[in-house]
Amino acid sequence: MNERTILAIPGPVSVDPAVLRALSKPTLAHLDPEFIEIFSETLKDLRKVFLCNSGQAFVVAGSGTLAMEMAVVNFLEKGDRLLVVNTGYFGERFVEIFSRYGVKIDQITVPIGHAPSKNQIREALEREDYKLLTAQHVDTSSGVANDIKGIGEVASDFDTLTIVDGVCSVAGCEFRQDNWKIDVCFTGSQKALAAPPGLAIVMVGQDALEVQQKRKTPVPNYYCDFSRWLPIMQSYEERRKGYFATPPVNMIYALHEALKQVLAEGMERRFLRHSIISRAVKASIETLGLECIPVSHEVSAQTLTAPYYPTQVKGDEFLAKVREEGVVLAGGLLRELRDRYFRVAHMGTMGSSDILAVVGAIEKGLDACGYGFKRGLGLTAAGEILAEL
Repeated sequence: MNERTILAIPGPVSVDPAVLRALSKPTLAHLDPEFIEIFSETLKDLRKVFLCNSGQAFVVAGSGTLAMEMAVVNFLEKGDRLLVVNTGYFGERFVEIFSRYGVKIDQITVPIGHAPSKNQIREALEREDYKLLTAQHVDTSSGVANDIKGIGEVASDFDTLTIVDGVCSVAGCEFRQDNWKIDVCFTGSQKALAAPPGLAIVMVGQDALEVQQKRKTPVPNYYCDFSRWLPIMQSYEERRKGYFATPPVNMIYALHEALKQVLAEGMERRFLRHSIISRAVKASIETLGLECIPVSHEVSAQTLTAPYYPTQVKGDEFLAKVREEGVVLAGGLLRELRDRYFRVAHMGTMGSSDILAVVGAIEKGLDACGYGFKRGLGLTAAGEILAEL
């Protein structure tokens, strides 16, 4: 892969050179005053990105899956009941992880490409007393987006903690943790935050922290235990020394720089940019005659598009042809449809030129695979919308 290749996959994404330079700085001791200052600023900046003024950020070496486990295992105890809003591959992962912890798991499932309604959520919460509800903001396997604002509104009427998988949404899709009454949200560094992979990030509201601190049994996962990490995060934020496990110093350099770029753009402008480039990609896909997994624009993510291949196009051949044009796309992830669709991610630092390059590569790939269409239609459709940027 050369330096000009565009990663249009749902993580890792292309990273700005300034972030890479920060990553490559000489490693400081994790208790060095300079590093403590950087980590302090990083934790404070995360509140601004999640729009969670009173939240506590946890930044730990690991993947989004670690963040997923941390976000839930701290609150559930054996015998508790968990409701999983399952819209795809990572809803299944929630179920798989917590089936190991002795909790009672119920699911809200919907047909592929759909998202549950607020009424479905409410009806489920009325039937049982759930300690915790989980939902994916964006299902990375299908490009389906849940109505997280609506879920937060419904769940707030019940004594149920709401935990959101924001791995493919935070800093890309509109998300307002405080205003939407979301107790916990987590993500990874390698998605819309546009930092390299390697950090699990969890933002926890004060009500959720109180629930964790009142649990009757120890957290059954030593590394995930918030009670061990909380004093460390508080120490760094207050510019004091603290130690539980060595933080990934250089990765935090990179995240620090990435967050500065996010906040320099501004959250409202960033939400708008991602919305515009999402509309541009989806318009180009529709103009080329391709259908997407989400059944409507209302349930479509603005960080990801998941089109079906045309009948005559073989996925592996198409992805290889697109890669020859300097663009990397992702294949399918849903086991039922794995060979029938591909995924185009458009998040992080992507702008007009990147989107036009991606759409152009898709057109060339389809053409090389024998799909009949008028070249340039997709580019024209995308360009008309990108003019709004």
